[in-house]
Amino acid sequence: MNLYEFEGKNIFKQFGIAVPRSVLLRRDDVVAKYNELGIKEVVVKAQVLSGKRGKNSGILFASSADEAKIAVEKIFTSNIRGQYVAAVLMEEKLDIAQEHYLSITYDTAKRQPVLVYSESGGMDIEDVSDDKIKKVYLDIRKEKIESDIPFANELYQCFLQSDARVVEINPLVKLSSGEFVAADSKIAIDEDAFFRHKDWNFEPRTMLGRLPTERELEVKKIDEGENYYRGTAGKYIEMDGDIAVLFSGGGASIANMDALIKVGLQPANYTEYSGNPPREKVAQLAKIVLSKPGLRGLWIAGGVANFTDIAATFQGIIDALDEVKPTYPIVIRRAGPNEEEGKRLMEECAKRNNLNLKIFGKEIAMGATATALLDMINHQ
Repeated sequence: MNLYEFEGKNIFKQFGIAVPRSVLLRRDDVVAKYNELGIKEVVVKAQVLSGKRGKNSGILFASSADEAKIAVEKIFTSNIRGQYVAAVLMEEKLDIAQEHYLSITYDTAKRQPVLVYSESGGMDIEDVSDDKIKKVYLDIRKEKIESDIPFANELYQCFLQSDARVVEINPLVKLSSGEFVAADSKIAIDEDAFFRHKDWNFEPRTMLGRLPTERELEVKKIDEGENYYRGTAGKYIEMDGDIAVLFSGGGASIANMDALIKVGLQPANYTEYSGNPPREKVAQLAKIVLSKPGLRGLWIAGGVANFTDIAATFQGIIDALDEVKPTYPIVIRRAGPNEEEGKRLMEECAKRNNLNLKIFGKEIAMGATATALLDMINHQ
């Protein structure tokens, strides 16, 4: 989960990383909040989940309550890279002497965290040459790091204790007074770690930078509570297309989305189940997926499972099909443990509900079955 800037800065403060004085604005009380901050020169910043705000009118400046109100209204009515503006952060304008860059993330090749630091930070950090970037590989068995880089150890504690995938300060500002301040924040946390953080109470958001739909909120509940560890079936992103999809396996799911679009069909959603989820979890997911109006087809696809019970997960999908009884074409491609039993159950479901359904195993590539679905839609 990607955090908004204000959420990230709230976490930074817990670990002793200095941030500017600020107030959070929604869509009213701008003048009152400006006066509450008690600072003349302010920066007004759109709270969105994408970068490049400065180049897309998402960061504005003001030196009076009236100017701040105009700036806030402009941001809330602007399209900031197609992102939903959750809030506006109004901060003190900093007396900047230098802009640095500092982050910690995982290096997947070396399989360990890496600290990245540069004395050249800001909006164009991606253009900084390699010789101006310092990388320090970290031993995760050590609780502290010894470094003279500003806030290096504080950021490392934030990274470890917040179950983060990425923590980034850009720019890390050196003030004219010599002090360092995190002028921005970027934190991505591991959603699977929520059970360890009772204080996490982040407002809803999606990977698409908008508010979640009702279906997205409902699917999220599937993996909550005592059964969170029994496989995963609570991942769902709603889209504008009309082909419902039920995928299994992360990498294969992305490839299948590409295959679907390549044949000219548009997905109504992106979702996946994995880790051998029980029948009831898959049934809940399938019912929500099939509840979207205007669907023209259903594609159920996945690779050859190692330990996921195909018959059990198919039974969950069958529970949904028995209830919805869709009239549009359905294509299934799946293989793995108990696949023959799963195929038999699915064929019986198709027969009793008069479904237009084709089922394939490992003899045909997943992507090729997208073409089969297209042919069925064109000839129904």
